[in-house]
Amino acid sequence: MEDKSRVRINVNKIKPGMELAEDVYTPKGLMLIPKNTVIDEKHIFRIKLYQIIRVFIYESSDIDLEENISDELQSSFEHVISENFNDFKERYQVHHEMTETKLNEVFAGEEIVEEDLYEVTTLLVDSLRTKAELFNYMYHLREEDDYTYTHCLNVSVLANIFAHWLKLSEQQIKEITVSGLLHDVGKMKIDHSILNKPGKLTKEEFDVIKQHATFGYETIKAQKISQEIKNAVLFHHEKLDGTGYPLGIQGEQIPLYAKIISIVDIYDAMTSKRSYHEKHSPFRVIRMFEQESYGLLDTKLLFVFLENIAHNYLGKDVLLSTGEEARIVFIHNQAPSKPIVQVGEKMLDLMFEPTITIENIL
Repeated sequence: MEDKSRVRINVNKIKPGMELAEDVYTPKGLMLIPKNTVIDEKHIFRIKLYQIIRVFIYESSDIDLEENISDELQSSFEHVISENFNDFKERYQVHHEMTETKLNEVFAGEEIVEEDLYEVTTLLVDSLRTKAELFNYMYHLREEDDYTYTHCLNVSVLANIFAHWLKLSEQQIKEITVSGLLHDVGKMKIDHSILNKPGKLTKEEFDVIKQHATFGYETIKAQKISQEIKNAVLFHHEKLDGTGYPLGIQGEQIPLYAKIISIVDIYDAMTSKRSYHEKHSPFRVIRMFEQESYGLLDTKLLFVFLENIAHNYLGKDVLLSTGEEARIVFIHNQAPSKPIVQVGEKMLDLMFEPTITIENIL
């Protein structure tokens, strides 16, 4: 049987009648369309709906690779993707405003209703079909934030998802979610000129910043909420080796909720644009965690977080430090920052390419 030549093409150049040369998978690794399928317009729509950028087809003399799919189908797909993302942006803005309102009420001393704070986050989390979709949208929304409301909402979302990954009880998930929303409420007492300062803080300025954990605890200590939530607000900057603040406690003295919030707090800060740094790709941040967190963060918790974060980008197109575009096809559980990627028709295992990193999610 004569071998057929394969070619990788952008989905905008797919048209009915082309034959797939490889299986097409969703971002979660589920088969969407099998190899050797003759493509029709429904296949094209499904491929684009799942935000798949390129596929392999068999090359044929009667196929014009430069011809795009029908304007009607392309317009339909772009409308679906654009509308989905824009819907999320609108929902996110609503929940951002809800976060601002709730945190101002808490700061003013109004009674905290845990269920109300919990719903601020969970209604946003539950608005999308998959966690992969949520992470993708949130990553592309991460511009410079106000260091309080956006960050608190993001940390609460991440803490909620992380608590589910840890298979914690329903009550623990609720309390950890609320802890994330409240963790930086103490920053509302700190001058914005320090919070928004570009560049390195002086020792005196950093000493002021470090007070936010104590300020936050003082803000909520009289509230009728669980002590675990209050402790998470107070201790989320403590480190296992005792170098954290405000009390310098260490090891098992640090409560579970505080350990969880500490991890997602750092992750969100590093993957968001700040006045003093550009946002980093999730895989660059995962690498930083792998290299720099030993003895500082709870390793067992961190391993669960990093592995699950990485798996949410399986199947995504990325930009490598070489300038090449690639697709993530396999995550190493022991080294999630260094997946196997596909560059054209070549497979590249980043575990054995120490100089190559993932710079951006496309």
